[in-house]
Amino acid sequence: MTTVSMTADSPSRGGFFAVDSRAWALVCRAGMNAGVCYLVLARGSGPDNRTTAWSINAIERYTGISRHRAADAIRSLQKIESIRQTEGGTRPRYFLTPAHELPGFDFRPPLDRVEKRFVNDIKCGKPISGRGDFAYARALVGKGWLSEPENEKFVLSPDPDPAPQWIWLPNELVTGANAEIPPVELVRQGQDVMLLRLLVDFYSAQNLRDDGGIGKQVTHQKYHRVKVGEQGQYTVWGFRLDCETVIWEGPTACHRRTLTEEERASGARPGDLYFRRMALLVKLGLVEWIPHLYESDGDEAEVVHPFGIGGSNNIEDRIGTAAHLAGLRLLTQGQREWAAREGLWLVPVLAHIAGARLYAIARLRYRPHTSMTAAWWAELSKNAERLIDVFERLGNRTPD
Repeated sequence: MTTVSMTADSPSRGGFFAVDSRAWALVCRAGMNAGVCYLVLARGSGPDNRTTAWSINAIERYTGISRHRAADAIRSLQKIESIRQTEGGTRPRYFLTPAHELPGFDFRPPLDRVEKRFVNDIKCGKPISGRGDFAYARALVGKGWLSEPENEKFVLSPDPDPAPQWIWLPNELVTGANAEIPPVELVRQGQDVMLLRLLVDFYSAQNLRDDGGIGKQVTHQKYHRVKVGEQGQYTVWGFRLDCETVIWEGPTACHRRTLTEEERASGARPGDLYFRRMALLVKLGLVEWIPHLYESDGDEAEVVHPFGIGGSNNIEDRIGTAAHLAGLRLLTQGQREWAAREGLWLVPVLAHIAGARLYAIARLRYRPHTSMTAAWWAELSKNAERLIDVFERLGNRTPD
């Protein structure tokens, strides 16, 4: 079993580090060991998130990769130009190449000789005419080389933005916490580089302050809703877990599979691998599902409050418990018995919020110690006791 401890010379920079999302995507193509080693090197980088003095010794310390395989992984990273060595000797230093300098950064398919001439004609302002030219131009739009404004005049697409697209990651992702096996090492042992990519990419989609975790527009668990009762200005809604949903955008898009006819005939689904990976991240304790009450199921609906159902003493579970008990107290005996038989979680909601829905939001267990994380925790802590008090007072009412 791999155990780790923080050392005095471990760069911390506030407890987090960063990788460029586009560079990270290219690194993952080189395989699991390359991806793990890249994260270790990035963890040891300085304020620029580029220059690092961490090398094979750090890889051996924080992962189960053997010394010679770590050396192979570093060579593979150098081969694809994701890193370059700036100092040699017994204390080598490396530089993590900016994404826009990497081969393949553009991601657009290369142009052949005829396409290059066609694109150059567009660049020089030469008009196009004829059905064949328009079809050719639209094919280049599909490849990302041209854009077609509303006036149907084709123009060159802008080059990719060289500015880094940082994914902010907690130091504990690589080095672990409290002598635990580091998350990166746990995932490495499963030997699925796309699982590692999913874990890291999820950090780019997490917004604790606004969403309480990874936004439901990326993935969520939906709860079936049923009206259980009414009491005064409150409606008591009952919720039961229904299904898990993924939207193929952002960090999840690369996990959607194109199925063969045989796979479709056998009942396979494009999201099977994604759901398997997501379930494993939950099982490893790296992702957790936290139910949240929303104003409605609309895209513009805001979170009303979290509704933890874990039964622990943490803030969100205390809110969920208080809400459920308040709901029970607002029901008749017959309604309570029916809700119990149906396995419902109860939430009293002000009657004018008629579209209230419950969604479980995915949240990463290890969180970077950023200002956004601090703002989320401060807001949650400030509102929790007030909300629990409201539910406890409401729960002490006598049903009509």
